[in-house]
Amino acid sequence: MIEPQDYWQKLARLARQAPQPPEATAPFGFAARVVTRWAKGETTAPSTWDVLEVFSRRGLVVAGALMVAVVVLTYDVVATPGWTQQYTVADATVDPLFEQ
Repeated sequence: MIEPQDYWQKLARLARQAPQPPEATAPFGFAARVVTRWAKGETTAPSTWDVLEVFSRRGLVVAGALMVAVVVLTYDVVATPGWTQQYTVADATVDPLFEQ
């Protein structure tokens, strides 16, 4: 039976033979572009209007989802003929109180 340490030694030997990754360097001209933008006063931060636009879109999506949910949940009540009859009875009971 092969010991687990043999696997570890084999893995370590193969890792030492692996090619080294290339050195991470910035692309040519990157530093010059960054300094130029900084000197001009450009920022990558979003403006107030950008933030407002994002929140407006999210609010519109939430409002639309709520509208669809309300229509789906109340459709059964509005479409039922008995609901109209109940409303008529309640209306006939309350109207005389306000006519005085």
